[in-house]
Amino acid sequence: MDSNLPHHSSSDTTLAKELARRLAGDAKKAGISSEEISEEVGSIFSTMLEALGNSYLEPD
Repeated sequence: MDSNLPHHSSSDTTLAKELARRLAGDAKKAGISSEEISEEVGSIFSTMLEALGNSYLEPD
């Protein structure tokens, strides 16, 4: 997931939607149902938005 996040925190809902869509697609390919994901994390969109808000990486 880190490779898909920007190097700064963001509240970009369009990016969060895209990341959620990718995650759902990858999970489906791996045989993981949307119900399983919902049980673990609730909303994929909310989880991606939270990850974006915490994605600031400090420079080396």
